[in-house]
Amino acid sequence: MEHFIIAIGCEYGAKGNAIGKKIADDLKIRFYDRDVIDEIIDEVGIPKDIMDKVESGITIAGKGVKGEERGSFSKYSDLTDRAITVQKEIIRKLASRESCVIIGRCADYILKNTPNTLRIFIYSPYDIRLKNIMESHALSESDARLLISEKDKRFHTRYKAITGTYRGDRHNRDLLIDSNLLGVDGTAEYIEYLVNKVFTEKG
Repeated sequence: MEHFIIAIGCEYGAKGNAIGKKIADDLKIRFYDRDVIDEIIDEVGIPKDIMDKVESGITIAGKGVKGEERGSFSKYSDLTDRAITVQKEIIRKLASRESCVIIGRCADYILKNTPNTLRIFIYSPYDIRLKNIMESHALSESDARLLISEKDKRFHTRYKAITGTYRGDRHNRDLLIDSNLLGVDGTAEYIEYLVNKVFTEKG
C-alpha cells in the first residue's frame, strides 16, 4: 500500500482516540495523538502556556510589542502567528515521513491539499459521549457534563484559531461517522476497509 495519511478529528467522548489507535495497530503504521504532538510542540520551543492561550483565541505579544517577553520564543513580534505556523509545520512533517494516523490538532484542515490523505470526523450522540466520559473518568453526571462543555468549547475555539473555519464543516472531511453505530472495533474496521478501497484499489 502506498504512503497515506488518516487524519481523524473527533468529538470529546466519541472514542476517536481508541479508534485511531486500533486502526494504526491493525495497519501497522505510526500513531500520533494530541499528547504526542503536544510533546513535539514543546520540544521545538513553544511553551505550553503560550499554546494554551493561542488555542483559546488569545493574541499574544512578543518582543517589540507591549507585553511580557517569554524567553527565546518571544523574539517573534506575534507569538500567535508563530505558534500556529510551527504547529502546521510539525503536522506536515509528520505526514511526510511515513503512513500514519493523526488524531486532532486540526490535521484534517492542515493536510487538506496533501495527496493520499483521508480526513475523518468521529462523533456520537451527546448521551453516549456523556456515558463514555462518566465511565472513563469515573465522574458524576454533572461533572461529566461540565467537562464535555469545557472540552467542546476549547476544541471549537482551537479549530477556529488554527484554521479560520469551523470544526463541524463537512467540506473539510471525507467521512463523518457515528462511532456508536458500530462501536470502537467496528468503526475501526469500517475505516480500514475504506482505506483499502481508496489507497489500494483506486485506479
